[in-house]
Amino acid sequence: MDELRILIARLGWPSISARWWTMQELAARLSEPAMKDRTETALLQFLRSRKLEAEVVEVLCIFWMAARGHGYSPVELAGSIPKPSLLSDLFLDDLGLLTQDSYAGLKEAPEDFEIPADFNGVQGVDLPRMFRTTLSRLEVCTGLPFVRQMAYEWTENRAAYPDAPYQGDPWHFMRPLGDGFSGQLSARPALRAISAYLRTLAVAEQFWGMPPELADKKALLALPVHPTLAMLRPKRPEWFPGRADFDGDAVAVETAFRVLLDRVKAAQPDGELIAFNSPVAMSMERCVEVSLVRWSQAGSSPIDDAGLIAHLKAFWSRGQMLPSTGPEPLSTTTLLAPPPLERLLEVKSKAWPLAGALDFDRLGYLQLDLYPSRIFLPTLPGVDEIAVTPRDGQLEVKVEDQVVADFCYWNAGWGPARPRQLSGNCGTALISRSTAYRESAGSVSAPLRAFYLWQVRTLNRVNSFGEFSEEIAMGTLFV
Repeated sequence: MDELRILIARLGWPSISARWWTMQELAARLSEPAMKDRTETALLQFLRSRKLEAEVVEVLCIFWMAARGHGYSPVELAGSIPKPSLLSDLFLDDLGLLTQDSYAGLKEAPEDFEIPADFNGVQGVDLPRMFRTTLSRLEVCTGLPFVRQMAYEWTENRAAYPDAPYQGDPWHFMRPLGDGFSGQLSARPALRAISAYLRTLAVAEQFWGMPPELADKKALLALPVHPTLAMLRPKRPEWFPGRADFDGDAVAVETAFRVLLDRVKAAQPDGELIAFNSPVAMSMERCVEVSLVRWSQAGSSPIDDAGLIAHLKAFWSRGQMLPSTGPEPLSTTTLLAPPPLERLLEVKSKAWPLAGALDFDRLGYLQLDLYPSRIFLPTLPGVDEIAVTPRDGQLEVKVEDQVVADFCYWNAGWGPARPRQLSGNCGTALISRSTAYRESAGSVSAPLRAFYLWQVRTLNRVNSFGEFSEEIAMGTLFV
């Protein structure tokens, strides 16, 4: 069996997770002496055959991941790039390689060009609306025809695959599952639209005077993978709960959560589970998703324990987003600016979450399974800056070079689609090292107590084709 040929073929699959994992495997092969030369030759040949800017970037990601994650020294790549872009230049520059001097064939849309219906039809269906929305905002600010130019580039790159510009029907993968599913797919229409977006930014820089720094920043929206999350390797922890642990009433569910906390404590005696979010049961008739986040509460709150849920349940719908940035565009380190305690605090209950969701900066379109509510990181009010870095397939959360928590990720019911009500087909956990992560709120002088806010989402259907009905149970668990 030719594993290399199979891996490269998988780079063309529409499944976003399969493409990401395949990129990781190919990057690892580039670091193996016995596999390096053959893998490098095959990838360079594959790179030279790419017909769209986004396809080029995905292949460059493999070389970049090998260099950043495995110490690989890449060969000169610029001469093998048939469709350069601002984003491909960023990858080459980050690798210390020569970049392209110009982008072939750039031109402004003719005055008589009309936006085709299929361009509007793919927005929000075959790709997220964020690309068009970004250009629409630039258009409002500048008066320049950004959206029209993207539509023109979309029309032009149809010639890259004249016989199959849409690469089949994505509903082929989801229709047999029944109603109410959301695809985990990124097929050719998405690659065409992302390529059109990147070419529009190049046109804006070359012909409309767009500042290069702004153009590069907007190009990062087309990243296939988040630079810090690119090296995450799926591994389900040994303490993962059983499929039936969360059946029953609130008492049974709380008992299951206490067992989960005990299992985590046994595996990591010095740590505490800060956040957990994962499907724990997935079938064609029933799905169960469990979420858990640790909170602190100052004493003397006027809200009794039974009334906490009414004040905190909005957390699951809007939560606390943690603003982030990278020291460099493709830095594997992500820096977080922790919000002050007054922004975290739920005033009436005097409680605040000890974890919040990562924002959408440097979002990778092949990692949408992780967004918006799978990547929980410590809130750490009172700390100036948090650094998040990859290590051994997980993430380390650091404050002044001291690791305060670890983030891990695993597969849970993976497939080409998921029920729309579920946040994702994967699971994640944030576990502290010692208790330093919850001792940073120095402005609180009152005695503190800790509790977990939990949620169990259960989906059921009576047959294997109709939509799922949804039940949500919530509660608090004091520790």
